[in-house]
Amino acid sequence: MKSLGKMIVAIGSENKAKIRAAQLGFDQAFKECQVTIVGCKAASLVSDQPMSDEECIKGAINRAKESLIKVPEAKFGVGMEGGVNNIKDPVDKWYECGWIAVVSRDDPENIGIASTARFELPPKVMHEIIVNKKELAVIMDELTQQTDIRSNEGAMGVYTNSILHRDHIYSHGLIFALSRFITKPEYW
Repeated sequence: MKSLGKMIVAIGSENKAKIRAAQLGFDQAFKECQVTIVGCKAASLVSDQPMSDEECIKGAINRAKESLIKVPEAKFGVGMEGGVNNIKDPVDKWYECGWIAVVSRDDPENIGIASTARFELPPKVMHEIIVNKKELAVIMDELTQQTDIRSNEGAMGVYTNSILHRDHIYSHGLIFALSRFITKPEYW
């Protein structure tokens, strides 16, 4: 297979798990290329604890677009935004997932968007989020008595007994968000 050389990708985050997820996803999607992921601070322009899928998607898009501005040599900008969403029917439960947006420098209006798998959050965690206005990351650090869970296994890892870590789950969502860029154009 012919090598496509090197590619720089910007991600609108300095979170280690999100950077690892981007590296895993791009390495799988662009095997013929040496991919360098550059993390940078990018504003989500949504609340610190997004409370809906819509809010997470907006945050991911905002981060992806800003990362392209901050890293001008990047071919793609990536935004990842985790949050919670209440599904009321047929069950009234809260779920957490991450939303991923990928923006191509060549066509910034052609945005790939996908989510990670979802998992249920317990009522005691949602009480802390809704009533005490805490972020999930803070709650998870308190609950596990660890520091910076969000940059490591994440709540996803905690609630799967360390079977599924945040970086791997986010890398799958990233690959789905990349689908429009890596499959035949006639599929779209």
